[in-house]
Amino acid sequence: MKKPTPKKTSARAVLARLFGASAKAIAIEKSVLTGYASVGGGKVCVIGTSNGTYIDNEAALRLAAHVIDCIEKNPKTPIVMLVDSAGQEPNRVAEMLGLASYFGHLLSCLELARRKGHKLITVATGQAVGGAFLCYGMFADRIYALDSATVGLMPISAMSAVTKIPAAVLQKLSKTMPSLEFGAAPFALLGGVEAVWSAKDDVQAKLEQAIATATSEDNRAELGKKRGGRKLALDIRKKVLAESAR
Repeated sequence: MKKPTPKKTSARAVLARLFGASAKAIAIEKSVLTGYASVGGGKVCVIGTSNGTYIDNEAALRLAAHVIDCIEKNPKTPIVMLVDSAGQEPNRVAEMLGLASYFGHLLSCLELARRKGHKLITVATGQAVGGAFLCYGMFADRIYALDSATVGLMPISAMSAVTKIPAAVLQKLSKTMPSLEFGAAPFALLGGVEAVWSAKDDVQAKLEQAIATATSEDNRAELGKKRGGRKLALDIRKKVLAESAR
């Protein structure tokens, strides 16, 4: 018997779970999220995507514009970035118009925000895949994920097409290599996700704590080694830094 397809949670339901009644102030236009909400009684700026949408040039500009608005009008307000995107727009026109430079502009705005004292927190709420995850989600001080999120950089089918390694071989390797497996838990083993929030968790309280404890110090290599998903990255980084200091 075919298993029933799980019912997808609506964008508004996800926002309400994270921000309560204040989520009503967040606009959703063409699956792009922009606005302000409240977390633990404090104001936060919200940007992101929903419904597994692709990010194109227009979406990247809108996200960047809202980051600039936050910097100018709400100094040092934490920026919460929600990711539910299948990746960058697979469109030749978008590429010819310089999609990568639009992503670069968005990243530059986020870096400016960080330097201006804004904490950057990402929550993967659905799909967090490829270029869309890279262009803003992975740039956060700390990354969290709902346990229902699909987190990864490249699907096995795409890896197979690029590397010419049969998908069946990659699928088998993914059982012991978290870097090849999609999901919030495998990405947490790599240190790429600080923590995974379950359906039973009070995510509003979790988000409040995440904002309060966030720092810009990159701890991903340490987490990866501690959790067993990236056993060599931290030691190699230390060796490189030691050699460069000589």
